[in-house]
Parts: sequence; C-alpha cells; structure tokens
Amino acid sequence: MMQAGQKRRVLIVNAYFDPWRSASPTRLFVPRAMAPYYLAGYFDPDLVEVKVWDEVFHGALLNRRLLEWPDMVVFTGLTAAFDRARQLAAYCRHFTPQVVSVIGGPIARALPALCDQVFDYTCQGDVEEIGAVIEAVFSADHVADRTAPRFDLTAPTMGVGYLETTRNCNFACSFCSLSGEGRAYSAHSEASIDGQLGAMGKAFGVMVLDNNFYGNNRSSFEWRVGKIGERWRQGQFRGWGALVTGDFFKRPENLKLMADNGCKALFSGVENLDPAVLRTFNKKQSLASDPLSLTQACAEHGMFFDYGVIIDFAQQTVAEVDDQVSGILSDPRIPLPGLLSLTIPIAGTPYFDEAARAGRLMPNVLLSDLDGQKLVEWPQEPLEKVTPFLRDLLKFRGRKMALSRHAFRHAWHWRKHLGWEQTVLSAVRPLHRFGGNFGLGSPRQMRQSFREPALTYSVMTDTLRAAYRPLHRLPSQFAKDFEPLRVTDETGALSDQFLEARSGASSLTA
Repeated sequence: MMQAGQKRRVLIVNAYFDPWRSASPTRLFVPRAMAPYYLAGYFDPDLVEVKVWDEVFHGALLNRRLLEWPDMVVFTGLTAAFDRARQLAAYCRHFTPQVVSVIGGPIARALPALCDQVFDYTCQGDVEEIGAVIEAVFSADHVADRTAPRFDLTAPTMGVGYLETTRNCNFACSFCSLSGEGRAYSAHSEASIDGQLGAMGKAFGVMVLDNNFYGNNRSSFEWRVGKIGERWRQGQFRGWGALVTGDFFKRPENLKLMADNGCKALFSGVENLDPAVLRTFNKKQSLASDPLSLTQACAEHGMFFDYGVIIDFAQQTVAEVDDQVSGILSDPRIPLPGLLSLTIPIAGTPYFDEAARAGRLMPNVLLSDLDGQKLVEWPQEPLEKVTPFLRDLLKFRGRKMALSRHAFRHAWHWRKHLGWEQTVLSAVRPLHRFGGNFGLGSPRQMRQSFREPALTYSVMTDTLRAAYRPLHRLPSQFAKDFEPLRVTDETGALSDQFLEARSGASSLTA
C-alpha cells in the first residue's frame, strides 16, 4: 500500500546475456545502451523515482533488493535477450506480485505474441510509447512535461556523452533487425536534438548513436553536422564520432564537412572483405569499402576510422578467413576491426528467413544462442575444423603478440595525422577488445561467472548458461519463465514454440 506523497518506483533494465558468459560489468564498451535513459526521461521526476540497470555496463542484475523495489519494471534489449528479460520479470513478480511489467524495443517487435503473454504491456513503437503506459498505469500527471533523456543517471560516463539525431536506416541489409522491422528512416527535430545536448552537459567527447548518421537527405545531414559543430565550437565537448554507411565516402566533401565541425572518429560497417559475401547480405553500399583506403581518407582529415567485420562460414572457408586476418595483422596501416562477429540470423530479418528456408540453421538453436559468438548455422567445412578456429580467432589465441605489435605499429603509423587521444585509442582499443575481459565485478557477479559452464562456440555442444537455474527458490508457477525459447527443433526446423512466438502483433497490450 502506497502512502500519500510517496513516489512511484520504476526500474528500467537493459536485459543482456553476455556472449562470453561473464556476469561482470563491461564498463569500457562504447557505445552504451541509451534506450533506458531516454525512457527514464518520460517519467515526471517529482512523482516517480527511476533507477536504471544496464546488464552490459553494470553486469548481471543479481541484487534481490533491487528486484523487490519497483512498482513498475520496464525491459528493453536485443532480441536474443528475451529469455533474460523473462527471468528478471519472474523474480520481480515473485518478490512483488503487484509489479507491472513492460517490454519494448527489438524483443517486442520480433516476438509480439509471446511478449503479450509474458508481460503486462508490450510496446512495439519507439520510446515515446512509454508515455501511454505511464498514463494507463499511474496517471497522466506522472508523464514528464519535458522529456529530455536522464543522462544524470548514466554516471559514471567516463567523459562520453551520447546523442541520437536520426532513427532507423535507409538501407535494408539482410542481416539487420531494422530491415525486418521495416520502419522508415527519419531525423529528430531541432527541439529534440537541442534537448538532448542540453541534458548531456559538458563532455570530453560525444558518440552519435544513429544507425546511419549520413542518411538519404543531404540538407538534413548538413544541418545536423552544423548543429553538432556549433556545440563543439562553443566548447561543450572536444570532439565527436558517428556511424556512417559506405555511400558516405563516395563524396570526399563529406569528410571535410565532418572534420571542420569537430568530428574525430567514424565507424562504418565494412562487414566483410569478400564482395561476393557482401552481395548476399544486400550490402551494396559497402562494396567499395576497403579498410585501408577509408582509414587513409579519414586520417588525412584528422579522423580515427573504425569498422566491423562479419564472418560467414557458410560462405567462407577457414583458410580464407585466416588469410584475411593475417593480411590485416601484417599491414600496420589497416586498423583491426572494432567488431568481429559471426553472421547473426536475427529473428524477423530477411537473412533469418532465408537461412531457415535453406536449412542452414542447426538443431536445437536457442534464441539466446544468436549472439554472434558461436556457430548456429552449418558451415561449409566440418565442425571439428571450424569450431576450434573460431574459438581461437575471437580471442586472438595464438596471435596475442601479433595483436599487440599491430596495435602499437598502427597507432605509430598514423600519429602525425591524429591527436594524442585518437592515437591512444587506436592502440588501446584492439587490446581491450581482443585481449580478454578480466571479469571484475561484485563478489556475487564473479561467483555467478564461476558457475557458468564453459563456452564451446558451437550450438551443437553448448549447454545452458547458469542464469537458467533460478538464484532464488521460486514457486512452480515460475518454472516456465526459466525455460529457454527454442528457435529450432531437433531436426533443425523452426520450432512450434518459436513460430507461435512470432505470430500476432498488437501494441500496448494490457
């Protein structure tokens, strides 16, 4: 029973299963998940106390007091984290039966029918939809008059501020969840961008969170660059970075415009060094995205270049991937990729549907297996050859000396074109990314990590992670909340459970 004048209590959780099976925080990963902080901005701070827990940044949520605390718990996260969100909702319901559970983001859009069954409210739209939930559960008075993100809740920030100027993407890469959702690319209003910049305050650097900062509207792009550049010239931050698609680099004047307005880093999804693979991804905008030429073009304008690489053993051999990685390590001019992942058949994407039709999915794939760090599709070569190679590649085992040597040689090579911060970043980033995670967290988190079964890098041999065993004694009615969602059955066909989970679509189901 709430007392008069008592604030409502809302917990917002970014649910996450660490692919390396660590329960400890990943503090240095950039960018951080910002959806919880944007959601928090919709609650009136005078009437609602909001707490945020990001299982990437803060580590696994194992604190019973926090799970007992809220009147409302709001979940977001990537699609593969559905099981984790369901587990946390079960804990909250057990400790506080009257708690209201809400889910949104990619999970809700990919699995609407199942989310309707598990959670009290399912939001398939953008963060603004939480306003209707607040009004329905509490009252209209509990919705904030001004909905600026609650960046004050992000501490510690390590000097990095975050900004979103557009939503979605104007391309349709077959493996991207945005392609499956099919939502239109759009730019934020000037009031929204100004509100975010105001809430951010002074920062060392700013990371623009857009899926595609460049977009398909030239005037909008130039205006947004100028808007950020104005704040940079005023001294709000020392520089900023953004993600752009490959077509951005086809106009050299784009680089000059960004550099003149304080941009210090660009990330672009090179994705794969084989044009044939890129075509199967419908990644035509990256066919000319050679990492060396893009690195050089950025460096000449004083910008650090970063990129991601996706490996597809259904189309590539071990020898081909090994040659590509060795080629990068042998050339200090080319940066190591900031992201190295297997192709992920994300539920709802064209790539997933094609993989399912072609029979490429392995038997007994769980939704939580789709994290890009284990084999879930049949490779073209035997598993006993591919799996150990993948295990070593993702952690650069046997290449640690080459990794360290390349990182420092790369930073030294481009030092005259970059500032000291960028030079340090170019040396440290690959060491942090591939050198291994020390797994420092709370005693409870480290104990949870110790309980984890070893990762085998193949869905054919992997066992359930420790989170599927409840930490607390729960009544039998919650047993189903700790059962994994199976994508494929023992034959490799899509499971009935998964097909039912994908069916139906409704918004704001109470």
